[in-house]
Amino acid sequence: MSDLRKNILAEAGRIVIKLGSKILMDASNKGVNLEFIKKFAGSIAILQRAGKEIAIVSSGAVGTGMARLSYADKPKNIADKQVCAAVGQIDLMHAYRNAFEKEGITVGQILLSAEDFRDRNRYKNLQNTFNSMLKHKVIPVINENDSVATAEIKVGDNDKLSCDVALFWNADLLLLFTDEDGLFDSNPKTNPKARLLNFVPEINAEILNSAGKPGNAGSTVSTGGMHSKVEAVKAATRSGCNAFLANGTKILPHQVLFENATGTLFLGNAKKLGSRKKWLSFVSTPKGSITIDDGGVNAIRKKSASVLPVGIESLSGHFSAKDLIDVKDSKGNKIARGISRFDSENLRKILRTKNQKEAIHKNDLVVF
Repeated sequence: MSDLRKNILAEAGRIVIKLGSKILMDASNKGVNLEFIKKFAGSIAILQRAGKEIAIVSSGAVGTGMARLSYADKPKNIADKQVCAAVGQIDLMHAYRNAFEKEGITVGQILLSAEDFRDRNRYKNLQNTFNSMLKHKVIPVINENDSVATAEIKVGDNDKLSCDVALFWNADLLLLFTDEDGLFDSNPKTNPKARLLNFVPEINAEILNSAGKPGNAGSTVSTGGMHSKVEAVKAATRSGCNAFLANGTKILPHQVLFENATGTLFLGNAKKLGSRKKWLSFVSTPKGSITIDDGGVNAIRKKSASVLPVGIESLSGHFSAKDLIDVKDSKGNKIARGISRFDSENLRKILRTKNQKEAIHKNDLVVF
């Protein structure tokens, strides 16, 4: 283990751990993998005794509910998925509570939706709740509120959710556990010569390509694929959080921090973003977007200017004043994100006009 890797992992104080569905499900009876959760709880106890603060982002609710309701495949109907999530959450949290209780650790459940991240006040309240739980030595077990979530209020998948949690909590390390040994330079399932990448200093186009195409789910019970995980890691590392991808069927969290565990370490940016910048850049989910002309792009990139109506070519989506929106160039590239001072209906009325009221003030704008 290199000194850099050893120091990054061993010195991480706040750690977010994401567990994938395939790790949490028992292949034999398709219910909760109680043996894994028992071992996992023991590993977390080691970390807690070492002074680490831990939060867990857990998949598995839908898969557990599928087993309980005898579904062979994930239901396509959203209402059926929500029933599975509602049923599965009980079994899953029961397993966590029993396993951690034997280690003398109390766990508490937090169910989230995208609205908890979009609204700045709710975002701050979530931070306060989260920190209060940890003050009382309660480990949060976090999941998206799948039993009521719709497309409009979904965070996405739990890879993104774990990144969001790492960012709003200002974590030092994001651990993503999957059923792969880490990130390879090509798909190890189709290329026997694929090489494991032990260290990734920066996520560029080549790294993203090695993660495969977006939207490839891992199995009948999982949502995100490797591309989803690397996208989540990209956002986390850009904000200054380190990340580690490992095989949760072989490795436990304490082995990542204190032993030479196999996996891929992704280096976080040396300059950490502040809480507001993180919220604007990565955590919150935009309600719409605007497209600005080349002059507008130049103004916000080189002059740190506000976005004015005269430079806006078009907009999409329905949003209210104070909602977060993406800013795109004429080629469709996302170049910034900010808080709109107009709702979409009124902003549409003043596009390309010389109205001097800022559509997005520079203080509410983050340029990528």
